[in-house]
Amino acid sequence: MTGERPDAVLVDSGGVLLLPDPDAMRRLLAPLGAAPDDDTCRRAHYAGMGEVDRLGTPDWPVVDRVVARAAGVPDDRLDDAVGVVTDLYRQQPWVPIEGSAHALISLQEAGYPLAVVSNAEGTMEQLLAEHRICSVDGGEVAEVAVVVDSAVVGVEKPDPGIFGFALAALDVDPARCVYLGDSVYFDVGGARSAGLSPVHVDPFGLCASRDDHPHVPSLAAYAAALVG
Repeated sequence: MTGERPDAVLVDSGGVLLLPDPDAMRRLLAPLGAAPDDDTCRRAHYAGMGEVDRLGTPDWPVVDRVVARAAGVPDDRLDDAVGVVTDLYRQQPWVPIEGSAHALISLQEAGYPLAVVSNAEGTMEQLLAEHRICSVDGGEVAEVAVVVDSAVVGVEKPDPGIFGFALAALDVDPARCVYLGDSVYFDVGGARSAGLSPVHVDPFGLCASRDDHPHVPSLAAYAAALVG
C-alpha cells in the first residue's frame, strides 16, 4: 500500500517508542572501559538489531558483543560484556525516544487508530503508561487500542500470530495497516507474514536491504510525513 493512507498504524515499542537508558548503559559498561555519549548509546541499540538482521536469527551472545563494541567496549572485553548487555535490556530502565509520544498524539488527532505490538517481558503496557507515551485509557496521552506484549499473549515476533491480537482489537484489514519496527528479522518479516505493510525505523541507515522496504529515521518523521 505504498503511498496510500493506512487505516491504522501499529508500532513496536523498543527502538520506536523506547530505548535502553543511556545512563544505565554508561554505568554498566564503565567497568569494561566504555563511556558512550547518548548518541553512541542509541546507535549501539540499532547496531544490535542490525546484527540480528545480518545473522537472520537472534543469537543474543553475538548480538550483545556487537552492542558492546558499538558502545565503545574494547575487543578484549567483549566476552565480559555479554551478561552486562543482557542485564541492560532485561533489568535496567528504558526511556522514551524524543518525539515518540507527540508523534502518536498527532497520528491519533489525524484519525489513525493505533496499537502497539512488542516482544517484551510482560510489563510493556504499564511501562508505556508510566512514561506517558500512550495508554489504552488515553487521557492526556495517545490512546491505543491495545498493547500486545509477547510475554502476556505467549507469541512473539516474527510469528505473525502476535499481530492478530492487535488487528482484532482494531477491527481492521491487515492489508490496510502499517507496522513500524526497528528490525528486519522481527518486524519487517513478521509484519509481512501477517499481511501488514512494514516500515523500518532505521535512524542510522544501517539496514542492508534499502530497496526491499520503506525506511524512516523515527516515528516522529513518519508521523510528520503522513499527517503533514
